[in-house]
Amino acid sequence: MEKKKPRVVWITGASSGIGKALVEAFALRGDTVIASARTESKLNELCRQISTARGTCEIITCDVQSEASVFEAVKNILELHGHIDVLVNNAGVTYFKDFMDTSIEEFDHVITTNLRGTFLTTKAVLPAMLQSQTGLVLNILSYVVKEVYTKSAVYSSSKAGVEAMMNVLRSEVRRQGINIVNVYPGAVSTPIWRQNQLEKFGNQMLTPEHVAEMLYQVSIQPPSLMVEEIILRPQGGDLQVS
Repeated sequence: MEKKKPRVVWITGASSGIGKALVEAFALRGDTVIASARTESKLNELCRQISTARGTCEIITCDVQSEASVFEAVKNILELHGHIDVLVNNAGVTYFKDFMDTSIEEFDHVITTNLRGTFLTTKAVLPAMLQSQTGLVLNILSYVVKEVYTKSAVYSSSKAGVEAMMNVLRSEVRRQGINIVNVYPGAVSTPIWRQNQLEKFGNQMLTPEHVAEMLYQVSIQPPSLMVEEIILRPQGGDLQVS
C-alpha cells in the first residue's frame, strides 16, 4: 500500500551505510527527508545526488550525544515543516574489542551515542507526534541483542538498552497513534566494519539497500497495523566476523 502524501522523515546517522540508503529510499519516493549527522560534507553530496533524481533531501547537523544539538535540530525541523512524521534512530558507533580491552572512554562513547542518543532524539520528537496523534519511530538495533557476539559487549548492551526502553515506550504511546518499531539487522555491509572484514565476509552480508527497502515498506503500512519488530538476517545465518 503506497502512501498518499509526502511525509517529513528525520534520519540520524545518515551520511553512510544504512542511513544513506534510507535517505535514498524515502526521498526518491517523494518524502521530505531530513538527513542528519555530525558533519555536513557527506550529507551535502548525498543530497545533491538525490536532488538531481527529483527526490527531496535537506540536511541538518546534529550530534545525538548532545541534548542541545538534538533539541535545536528538532526545533529547526518543526519551524520549517510544522511536523515530523517519521523518526529513524540510526546513528550508532561500536568498537570491536573484548570486554577487558574496552576503555571507559570507549564505553561512554558507545552508550552515549547509541542509548542516550536514541533517548534524546525520541524525547525531542514525541511531543509533536503526540499532539497530532500519529507518528512512526524506527529504531535500528542489531541482531547482537538476540545472539551473543564476542568483541561486542558494550555495543550489545547499548542496543539491548534501546530495545528495553522502546518496548516500554511502545506500551505507553500505542493508544495515542504512535508506532514504535525495533529493527534487528544481522551483519550489513557498511563502513562500521574494517576493510579486511568487508573483503572477507562482505558477499555474505546484507546490503544497506535491502534493509532500507524493507523499512520503507513497513513505514507505509496503514496506521491500524503496528509492526513491532523486524529481524533481518543474511541467508546463511550468523556471521561471527573477527
